[in-house]
Amino acid sequence: MTSTLARRRTVLAATAAIATAPRLARAQAWAPTRPVRLVVAYPPGGATDLVARWVARELSPRLGQPVVVENRPGANGILGSQAVQQSAPDGHTFIFTTADTHSVNPVVYRRLPYQPQTFVPVSAVARLVFSVVTRPGLGMRTIPDFVALARSRADNPLTYASWGVASTSQVMMETFKHETQTAMQHVPFQGASPAVAALLGDQVDAMMLPVAVALGQGGRLPILGVATARRFPAIPEVPTLAEQGVDLSGDLWLSILAPPGTPDAIADRVSQETQAFVRAPEARDFMTQNGLIADIADRRQFIAYLQEEDAIWRARVARLNVRLDD
Repeated sequence: MTSTLARRRTVLAATAAIATAPRLARAQAWAPTRPVRLVVAYPPGGATDLVARWVARELSPRLGQPVVVENRPGANGILGSQAVQQSAPDGHTFIFTTADTHSVNPVVYRRLPYQPQTFVPVSAVARLVFSVVTRPGLGMRTIPDFVALARSRADNPLTYASWGVASTSQVMMETFKHETQTAMQHVPFQGASPAVAALLGDQVDAMMLPVAVALGQGGRLPILGVATARRFPAIPEVPTLAEQGVDLSGDLWLSILAPPGTPDAIADRVSQETQAFVRAPEARDFMTQNGLIADIADRRQFIAYLQEEDAIWRARVARLNVRLDD
């Protein structure tokens, strides 16, 4: 009797395992059933949009559905972020974004119509490298010379451009001012392109600019230093800010996030597929050419990294004491 009962239990356990296996397999092998939207909260043509389109091209065959970039610009990234927050958490909508929308905006807007902390972290992709550039006619070649000039102009401060009030470009330059104890006047523009045009026209003195944009000017903008931990491979002759006595390293993260409530099975699958091509050797050339550093991290590491970076950016922004909806 006892052996018969034991055999029955064994058969029942085996049957349960067989019945459960397909469900587990299906959960592990989640895949989209229609085209996937990758929302960019900025206009086409910028650094975020460029990388998002590369991600979409690489992800499409891996997910078995077209991944389509959808630009939803407006209000410092608020419109696109809000649209994604309101999307169904079913794996068919993601946002490709930066610290601007999820670390900076919460500090400079009292009444933000989306909750950045509720988005589901999916995958790191890249870090954008900033550089300090000056207008051609300023005659600067090193950071110490530039700092000395800025300090000598206390009564008639140098000016610096950014792509908007409370943008990461302004935040980084204000941090540079804090670290070097210099005074410069901020001149905001509606985007990076007009800011660069003003620099090339000798209308403003300096800017904290992505390396790729600076290199894209064909040598017309002097690059004094890079604000990253190591020299950038595309311009190894340019020293870091730290090498020149300025304790500032602040890469801008570019990552995939999902709407609140997105299941881990979805986020894990997209993270794994994304990291597969980010880690590929050919990705390194794309990154270097576009002023980027590949962000290689599994999803658990990415979540921890995002929390650390969020605290760093919020501290930098708080120093500005800027409120855009007062």
